[in-house]
Amino acid sequence: MNDETRRVSQRVQARVIAAIDAWLAEPDTIERGAAGFARALDTRPIELVSGALAASNSYRDGVMIQLAWGLEEPGFDHTQKGEGARSAAGAIARALAARHIPAVKDAYQNIGKNTANLARGNVPAFDDLLRWMNDATEVERKAVLGLVTATVAASARPVLPMSELARANLSFVNVVAALDQLLLTPSGGAHEQFAVAAFLEALIDEFGLTGIGALSVRTKNINASDASAGTAADVQVVRGNRVEEAFEVSASGWRDKLDQAILAAKNADLNRVHILSRVDNLEGLGELLKGSTTDVTVIDVKTLLRTLVAVLKKPGREVALIRLYEHLDRRQPDTSRVNAYVELLRRHSLTA
Repeated sequence: MNDETRRVSQRVQARVIAAIDAWLAEPDTIERGAAGFARALDTRPIELVSGALAASNSYRDGVMIQLAWGLEEPGFDHTQKGEGARSAAGAIARALAARHIPAVKDAYQNIGKNTANLARGNVPAFDDLLRWMNDATEVERKAVLGLVTATVAASARPVLPMSELARANLSFVNVVAALDQLLLTPSGGAHEQFAVAAFLEALIDEFGLTGIGALSVRTKNINASDASAGTAADVQVVRGNRVEEAFEVSASGWRDKLDQAILAAKNADLNRVHILSRVDNLEGLGELLKGSTTDVTVIDVKTLLRTLVAVLKKPGREVALIRLYEHLDRRQPDTSRVNAYVELLRRHSLTA
């Protein structure tokens, strides 16, 4: 990507993000503003926009980027993917996620990964909308971009932003007190799963084990099965695509997770798997594992989290608490849990 292409890509990113931010700055104007843009358009482009946006968030992002590209580069063929479009898509996706708007990692990975031609017959409304853009006036295209960005801004989740943390206050006793209180709040396992993932991520980061070919942590959405999420377990430590450790996490007892944990180990070709749950005792574990070759560890989730907090230094604890917020915001649907977590951090004097 040459300098000029990079500049166009950056201008496209800026145009889309600025338009969405303008709506978010005055959310009470979104409905009225969107209606105004719709009145400025004929029925046909409105129908095409509706059909394209209904297809998926990838097509939604593709519409915004193609429109913005044409506005930044006169004469642009909207049916073709601009050079540097995937870079723009990635930046926009990160911006949307940070603004609590459902996002895909890279729109063009789904709608144009290996081809420049985007009108490929997969979503007729999207194809026809791109062709319409080529014949539309700049005023019409700006109206469509305004309509689409208003629609996107309206989908933002009403959650509190993550507070700035007071690093000096992130002592072991303060962080553990907040986590203990969090785990007392029923969440269908969300608090347990995402806290484990967040603090494992921070630990790997603190020990410098991240990067290409190094370790990373993956966790699934709270309502997704392991199979549908493409994961071996609730939380995984991976190296590349190889699962190194698998954790099944439960808000209740370990017995309900035993069969699932053994299956997870088998699916990931692991000799060992971990169950993190509330553990009163391990009575019956040996008997239940008779005949199994899998080494199953059973650890109290609260104890593990306390251990991870103890090992981490204050900057690492800060990273973990921020990652926990991100998981709660992006990987489970209940916004009240996100807001309650922010309030919890404030009550425990962990915020600046």
